[in-house]
Amino acid sequence: MRVGAPAVRLPAMPRRWNEIDWDEDRPGQKKLVASQKTLAWERVPLSDPALDRYLEQVAATHVHGGYLISRWRAVEYSDTTAWFMSRNRLDEYDLLRVFFSSKVVRKGLAELQVPRKLKRGLFEEQWAGSLCLDGSLAGVIVDGGAYEAYKGPAREAKALAAAAVEALTQNRFADFRVDVSEVAWTPWFHDIAWDHTFVLTDFANAELTVLCITDTD
Repeated sequence: MRVGAPAVRLPAMPRRWNEIDWDEDRPGQKKLVASQKTLAWERVPLSDPALDRYLEQVAATHVHGGYLISRWRAVEYSDTTAWFMSRNRLDEYDLLRVFFSSKVVRKGLAELQVPRKLKRGLFEEQWAGSLCLDGSLAGVIVDGGAYEAYKGPAREAKALAAAAVEALTQNRFADFRVDVSEVAWTPWFHDIAWDHTFVLTDFANAELTVLCITDTD
């Protein structure tokens, strides 16, 4: 299911996360911590027929679990945040912990039941990022859940996933980082064998898209 209603209007975006000034010095720890406290998020719309077709197959193959999907834009952040994002230093910045700790995000993702204290090492950057994402998403429905798997040929599953990735990224592959987790990092997951989390960071638009999938027998 899609989580939460989208915001109607979004403020103008501050400095983009894909704009790098190589002459800037690394911000100190005090600035880093201060920037984490001022980072603010708002939901953005996420709807596309190609994405819906793929998610229909996720629901059909994970019948006792399902999925959650939501997209968020950073609408307030400092140049310190942009410094780390533009250099793909998300782990150093601890972006995902900061993101999932936000009161607005936690409220919007209430069904996910995000723990108040997230452990480090839950997510791993996917090699080649969004270039490999269609294969990963295709694998989710081809392997299926506890009782069901995609009923068509694998090539159709790959095509469905590729169309979903195009909807999510507009094929701007260089603008995206993908972090993945296969563990039950919140109580929403059934913690058996079919837990998947994909977090897409769009550096061009300062957006994070979260897709969580689970199932149980």
